Formats: sequence, C-alpha cells, structure tokens
Amino acid sequence: MARYSASTVVPFTPEQMYNLVVDMDRYPEFLPWCSQARKYECTDSSFKSEMTFAFKAIRETFYTVDRVEVNRRITITLTSGPFRHLESEWQFTPLENGTKVDFFIDFNFKSKLIDLTIGPVFGEASKRMVEAFKQRAQTVYRNA
Repeated sequence: MARYSASTVVPFTPEQMYNLVVDMDRYPEFLPWCSQARKYECTDSSFKSEMTFAFKAIRETFYTVDRVEVNRRITITLTSGPFRHLESEWQFTPLENGTKVDFFIDFNFKSKLIDLTIGPVFGEASKRMVEAFKQRAQTVYRNA
C-alpha cells in the first residue's frame, strides 16, 4: 500500500484552489498521466468521477465518489477500477494572504502486474499532485 501527503501555501483563495480540483474535465491539459477525466451525477455535496490513467501502452480507468465541502474539502473514495483500495483528500485552509493546500492519497492495486508496471508512475504522479495544481493555479489565475 502506498501513501503520500503534501502541503503547500499558495497566494490564491480556497475557492480558486477548490475550483481547480473539481474542474476535472481540464485535468488532461496539465496532468501528463491523465488522458481523460470527467465528473457526473453532481449534487451540492458530492459527484461521481471517472479518470483514465495512461502510461506508455497501459491505460487504466477508475471511478470514484467525491464528497465535497465547498471551498474547504474534497474526499475521494474508490468505487471501481484497478485498485484494491484508493482514498484521497484535498483540504483548503484560508490564510491571511492565501491558502494552505493539503493533499493525501492512500492506494494499492488489485494486480501485482499492474502494481509493478504502473505503481511507481502512479506513486510519482501522486507525489507531484500538489505541485501540478499549484502550477495550474499560477497559469489560470496569474494570467487572468
């Protein structure tokens, strides 16, 4: 089982950072390992999501339920896919001049073969997740 967590402080509001994370349709634009992502069945407190992870000739799609506290927290739980277990969480804490962003992910794959081939790449992508969203915020909000 792999676990990663990261934190950063950004000069953007919790609302801005939250909006980047829930805007899944744009993930393929800035997450190199993400070839497709979408959310559906949206309510005020949750949505379902589908994401395809691609690396070389391997493509795996997984589905989650994402529970939200608007502008504060997103909790992600696996419903199906190549994982035996996947849980993740984003937290957005307002600060005087920005936001503290916390990210956590805990996962393991069903198949040993998938774990050996994709596991290291998915793990590295997980480690870089906060930085990817931080850079995306710079692109979206600094150039607006």
